[in-house]
Order: sequence, then C-alpha cells, then structure tokens
Amino acid sequence: MIKTVYSDNEVLYNKYLELRWLLLRKPLGGIRGTELDSMESESFHKAAFDSNGNMIGVGRIHFSGNTAQIRYMAIIKQFRSKGFGSKLIKELEKIAVENDIKKIFLNSRIKAVDFYIKNGYNKIKSVKPSFGDIIHYRMEKIF
Repeated sequence: MIKTVYSDNEVLYNKYLELRWLLLRKPLGGIRGTELDSMESESFHKAAFDSNGNMIGVGRIHFSGNTAQIRYMAIIKQFRSKGFGSKLIKELEKIAVENDIKKIFLNSRIKAVDFYIKNGYNKIKSVKPSFGDIIHYRMEKIF
C-alpha cells in the first residue's frame, strides 16, 4: 500500500524521515539531518507499507517550473523486486501528471538504473552525486 505522508502528521513524517536516513544516508556515513533539504515543505512525500502496516519504502517529488524531480526514493532491501518500488514511483508520477508536468527527472544510483529503465525512464548522463561518492545517472521520463 502507498500512502501520502504529511508533515503535520508528526509521528508518521518522523518515521518517514528516519527510514529515508536509514536507507540512503546512514550507509554512507551521513548523520541525521543529511536526509533533509530545502525543498521538504514544497514536496509531495509518499511511503510504501507492507501488509502488516510497516513502512518499507519512501519517495518524494517536487516541481521546478514544468519539470518535476523525484528524490530520496528507496525500499528496504528484503522488499525490493516485489513491486513496491514500481507502485511508489507510479504514485509519484501521478502527482506530476495531475499537475500538468510533462517531464520528470531523477539522479539514480548506479545499482538502481535498471529499476528506473524498467519503469520507463531513460538514462541521460553521468552526474555528480549530491551525497557520498556513489556513481549516479540522470534519468528522465517524458509524458
């Protein structure tokens, strides 16, 4: 199940941010707070939940003009390749389409490139990572 996470639901939003940090920043040595950026309040946040109601994935989208960027997308390892990531990205894309956005881009870690290609994204070019030193690729999808 995919749910919207609102910042005014403090308990859920804090769980969402903690999972984002645990999956994306802690493994690279990042301290709490490195999972945040200046676009939090302008973004739409979604989380994936397993059948027991446990949060197992996170993702976010924000707009810049007529383009959207997906960031902080991650699924707990044991739940990968089970469709949760694809459902999560589809929900984020739906927000873009509902807001008349024609292009979404993201910067994918090298290990996730095939996932995004499977979900209709094209690999554009290598980009400098925003955190850590993992190789990233700019990926785009046009609607």
